[in-house]
Amino acid sequence: MDPNNEKMRAFILDQIVMKPQIAILDLGCGHGYDLFQLSRSADADSRFVGLDTMDEAIQKATGQYGGDARLRFVRHDIAQGLPFPDGSFDAVYSNNMLECITDKQALLREAHRVLKPGGQAVFAHFDWDSQSVDGDNKDLIRMITHAYNEWKQDWMTDIDSWMGRRLWRTFQQSGLFTGRIETFVLTNTRFEAPYYGHAMIVDFAALARRKMIRTEAYEELLANLTALHDRDQFFYSITMYVYVGNKSPAS
Repeated sequence: MDPNNEKMRAFILDQIVMKPQIAILDLGCGHGYDLFQLSRSADADSRFVGLDTMDEAIQKATGQYGGDARLRFVRHDIAQGLPFPDGSFDAVYSNNMLECITDKQALLREAHRVLKPGGQAVFAHFDWDSQSVDGDNKDLIRMITHAYNEWKQDWMTDIDSWMGRRLWRTFQQSGLFTGRIETFVLTNTRFEAPYYGHAMIVDFAALARRKMIRTEAYEELLANLTALHDRDQFFYSITMYVYVGNKSPAS
């Protein structure tokens, strides 16, 4: 993993207040990396549950980390509610998932319901429109990054490239939590694996395959960024916003 991405993930996870016998729910757990990292500093009586809608993600997470009895990964459509009793968890965590849910307020109500009194909500999200790529053709970069930011993939029920900057508003609208916003700017100056910016820009090729941009436009961008890398002048950044809050005692 990109070392800057590792720092960012550690920054997000450090917002969760760990304690003995903690129970943590990860919404959109992916391959289970974050829950595994949290489990490394937890005691034997702690409990970690990851939900994801993708079979492949759950299978991989279970294969990698399912040997630890404290970790459990479940395929579930998060938009349909959370399959747990009231007050089941000390913390509900999510990373880059909220934009994909159509009824965000319903999900926050569910997160609130399954939290214990005073429990934590830690929701992290990139602001996709904060992606900054240096290059020689500003219009080209703006066009391609905008197309990517607005690409609603098949597994998504919603998309919002401003979800990062809208975390605060979304939680404030719920009236269910008291919290704050933290930020982390992920920055890369190398255009090569395993850096995050490299992986993102390689992924831009999907736009050309789907006829959302011209293949020639992507090839021009790729050639320019490769040349910048060769001169040690490549630059990429994206901002991660993190809502860190607690279940409001008045709610």
